[in-house]
Amino acid sequence: MATQQIINIGTLPNDGEGDPLRVAFSKINNNFSNLFSTFVNTSLSYSSGNVAGQVIFETPANTFTMGEMFVYTADSSTNESQTIQLFAQLNQSADDVKFTGYGSTFFGNALSSYDMEVSDGNVKILANPLTGNLLFHFIGSQNMWVGPNVPGIPLQLDGYIANSIMSTEEDQGVTTEQL
Repeated sequence: MATQQIINIGTLPNDGEGDPLRVAFSKINNNFSNLFSTFVNTSLSYSSGNVAGQVIFETPANTFTMGEMFVYTADSSTNESQTIQLFAQLNQSADDVKFTGYGSTFFGNALSSYDMEVSDGNVKILANPLTGNLLFHFIGSQNMWVGPNVPGIPLQLDGYIANSIMSTEEDQGVTTEQL
């Protein structure tokens, strides 16, 4: 991202030492262009499974600079659940991601540990269950990046088939569109 361009206003009013109007407005336009070239994508997704290294969240690395993810994991056969907040940052070559987990809350035992990686051009959150039971993962995220806005960031849900109908707790039908 380019640096902020400061408008020279001179020393005194109308002293002729400041930027001409055309130069000043050019700097204003450039400053706003830089401001609006940073985007935030907010998404919600869910996944289920009980295998180590399961991808529970995936987003393209070319539209990810840093992000904040909230992961809620629940055991399908007990009342146990846990939440964790992850903060992640992609390196400049977009081939490695570092993350920190905060604020774990447990009802019962710990259910899963998490890892992040960049592979196949995507930033991924991996779940590593600490139990053999089927686990459900609900992920809320905010991903930030610098660059052109894209019409949408497709998310891949493990075991999810495009154009299928998912059911909800209240039997509300949810459909998808094929991109």
